[in-house]
Amino acid sequence: MSSSFRIGNEATEHVAVEVLAREHPDKSDYWDGNWLTAQVEVACGPWRGKYSAALRAEEFVHFRDQLERLSDDSEAPPAEFESMEPWLRFSVHRSDRHGHMRVSGRAQTEPFFDSHNIFYFVLELEQGFLPATLDELGKLIAEFPVVGSR
Repeated sequence: MSSSFRIGNEATEHVAVEVLAREHPDKSDYWDGNWLTAQVEVACGPWRGKYSAALRAEEFVHFRDQLERLSDDSEAPPAEFESMEPWLRFSVHRSDRHGHMRVSGRAQTEPFFDSHNIFYFVLELEQGFLPATLDELGKLIAEFPVVGSR
């Protein structure tokens, strides 16, 4: 089983995350049970890259909640995806009052080496991606819910 979400257009600029599995499917506690194995893809201008990452289930919930607020309220603060380990960090915010959104962030293939393989990106998008992305995030969260409690 896998589930994914995408921000942007598959053919052009986007950030996409596909969650493949739980890293520790036999664990049900909060700290070990919520690590997920994922594939991250970033396409920006002529650059495109895909890499494996270890992300956490609660990171998708926090991001979905913030993105919903941003979708509903033009004055909402940016929606931020920030992984516990620095595999992927980006924010989505309104760049004007005409439906344009800016996604800016960094993708990192080696989270414990700060100067290795870091890709900084900025995507300029129309807000039309929001409903599909929110739907995809809802399905991902349903397939890989947060387990345990802090």
